[in-house]
Amino acid sequence: MLLTVGLGLLATEALAQCQYYSSIQARIQVDSTSGWTPSANIIQGQRFRVGVLANGTNTLAAREYVGLKVTGPNGYLVRPPVNGVFVDAPYAGTYVLEAGCINSTLTSTATVTATATSPSTPAQRPNLRMIGIRPGIELYKGDQTKITAWDRESMKKVAEAGAVGTHIGFSWADIQATRTGPFDWTGAEAQYEAARERGLLPFAFSGTTPLWALPAGFTESHRSPPDPQYTADFQYFFRELSARFCNRVRYYEFWNEPNGCSWVNPNCSNGQQAQAELYADWLKLWYVAMKEGCPDVVLSTGGLDCYPGTGATGCSQYIEWIYNRIGGDYFDAVAIHPYGVKEPTSDNDAYLNIAGIEDVRRVMVERNQPWKKIWADEWGYNTRDEALKGRMVDRALSWFEDPAHDYIFQARYLTVQDTGETPVDHNYGLCDINATVSPPAVTARPSYQTYRTHVLGAGVTVIPLNNAELETHTSSQFGALGHWGPNGAWANHLQFPRPGNQNLGKVFGYYSAGLTETVGQLLTGYRFVAGKTYVFKSWAHGGGDNTGVVPYQIGYAETDGNLATWKPLQTRLFAVGNTWYETEGVSFTVPAGSPAVGRQIIVRFGKQTDGGMGDIWFDNLSLTLR
Repeated sequence: MLLTVGLGLLATEALAQCQYYSSIQARIQVDSTSGWTPSANIIQGQRFRVGVLANGTNTLAAREYVGLKVTGPNGYLVRPPVNGVFVDAPYAGTYVLEAGCINSTLTSTATVTATATSPSTPAQRPNLRMIGIRPGIELYKGDQTKITAWDRESMKKVAEAGAVGTHIGFSWADIQATRTGPFDWTGAEAQYEAARERGLLPFAFSGTTPLWALPAGFTESHRSPPDPQYTADFQYFFRELSARFCNRVRYYEFWNEPNGCSWVNPNCSNGQQAQAELYADWLKLWYVAMKEGCPDVVLSTGGLDCYPGTGATGCSQYIEWIYNRIGGDYFDAVAIHPYGVKEPTSDNDAYLNIAGIEDVRRVMVERNQPWKKIWADEWGYNTRDEALKGRMVDRALSWFEDPAHDYIFQARYLTVQDTGETPVDHNYGLCDINATVSPPAVTARPSYQTYRTHVLGAGVTVIPLNNAELETHTSSQFGALGHWGPNGAWANHLQFPRPGNQNLGKVFGYYSAGLTETVGQLLTGYRFVAGKTYVFKSWAHGGGDNTGVVPYQIGYAETDGNLATWKPLQTRLFAVGNTWYETEGVSFTVPAGSPAVGRQIIVRFGKQTDGGMGDIWFDNLSLTLR
C-alpha cells in the first residue's frame, strides 16, 4: 500500500542578525507528516502550511516577533497573524511566502506551485447541505443522559434526510462555570460524539461569557464579551478548546447574531458601527487564540442576522465595518442567516434574502477576498403549512446548489425539530418529536420528506453501512479498517491533504487496487429483493501518485455471514486523479429469478483482475435502494 510523502528540512540560508534570532527561514509544509521546505508542489484547491522557523531549526519563531505575507495569482494576499497555520491555494499558479523579523530588515521567502487539477478529474463542489438541531441542553440542562438521548435521535434524523453536517455548540459559559474550577467538557464531547456516530460533519458555535467574566451590569452570557480584565482567560479558553478538538472539529464560528439580539445593546439594537467594531476586536482575539490551539481550523464570523428587515445592505455594512476595523486577516469565512419571510403565507413570499447574500458577496469581492466562502448558517420557515414549507425548502436548496452560487460553502436549515418559539407545537421543525418516551421519538413531517427527496431522490432508502464515514477504528493509523475487510487501512486527512476533502471528516481509507487486495462489507441484516435497484458509491482519490482506477462492485454472499464466499453481480470502473470527488458508483437492478434474490448483500472495492489500478483512497461510502 503506497501512502508516503517524503519532504525533509532543507539546508537553511545564512541570514543577517536580527533582534530576536540569529536567522529566520520562511518555510512551507504540505502536510503534517512532511518536513518544512523552501519550495513545494501542490494541487489547486489544496491547503498548505506556512511558517517562519528560527535559527536554522524546526522550531517556529514566536508570532510576536515575525510577520508573514502570502501572495499568489489573481491578487491573492493573506497576512496570517499566527505563525505556522494553513492557508488556501484557490488558484493554479505560484504562491510566495514572505517572512520578516519585526523591527529588522531580515527577510526570507519560500514558494509553492499549485498545479491545476487535471481535466480528467471532476472539479466537484462538496455537498453543502446541513440541518441543525435544537440542542437538548436547552430543555434538560443538568441531565446529561436526557440531553444525549435527545441529541442522538435528532442527529439520526438529520443524517437520514441526506444532510452531511449539523451544528454543535461549545459555550464558554457552560464549560467554565467558575474561574478557578476545572473545565467541564462532558456536554461538548457528547455533542461531538452524537454528530460523529451519525457521520455528520460538525460546524461549531463558540462563544458566550461565563457569569464571573461579564462586565458590570450584564447578567446574560450571550449578551456581552468578557470584561477586558478577563482577556487572558478568554484567550486561554479558546486556545484550549481548539487544541482539544484539533483534527476532530475544523469549522467554527464566533458568537451568534452579534448584529442582532446577542450583543451588548438591548432590544436587538446591535447593527451600528460601534457594536460592529467592538465585536471585531474580540473576533480578532478569538481568531488568534483558536489558530494557536490548532493551525488547521477554519474560522468564521458569527452568523449575522440577515432577515429581510435588515435589507440588502444591513449585513454587508456590518462586514464592511469589520474589514475597516481589523482588515480581512482575522476570519476565513463569513456566516450569515439569510432568512426570507420567516412566517410565510404564500409562495409569493421570499424564501431567502437573496439581495442580502449577494451584497455580502459583493463586499468580499471588492475587498479582494473572492476565494473566501459564505456560510448560509441558518434559514427556515415558521409555518404549520407543511406543503408551503416544503416548497420553500425546495426552492432554497435549488438556489444554493446553483453553480453560479458556488461561493456558498454550506447551507444549514435551522432545525430538524421545533424551536421554543411560538407556536411551540409546530414552527420551524421538519419533524415532530415526542420526548415523553425514551429515546425520544422523532417523526417526519411532509416538509422533511420534501427535503429528503430533494437530496436523495424519490423513493430512495438509505441502507446503513457500518462505519460508512470511516471514522471508527480500533487500530492505530495505517492499521486495519473498522468493519471493512479483508484488506485496507486508514489515515488522517490532515496528514495527507488533497483538494476536495473539506466535508469528508477526519479519516479516509486506502488500499492497493492494482494488487490482489479488496475492501468490502457484508450486510447481515439486508438481502436482495427482486425488482429493486441498489447503488453503491463513495468519494475517491488517486492516492499517493494521484492516479488510479477503482472497481466498485455489488455482489452477494453464497454462504450467509461469510465475506469470503463473494459472488459478483455488477462492477463499474472509475478513473480517479488528484482531487477528491464523489463518483456515481455502481448500480444493480435485481431481475426476477436471479440467484441473488434472498441473499445477503456485499459491497466492495475490487482488485487488479477486476480492473483496479494503483493506490486508491476512499471515504464516505453509501448504499441506497430504490
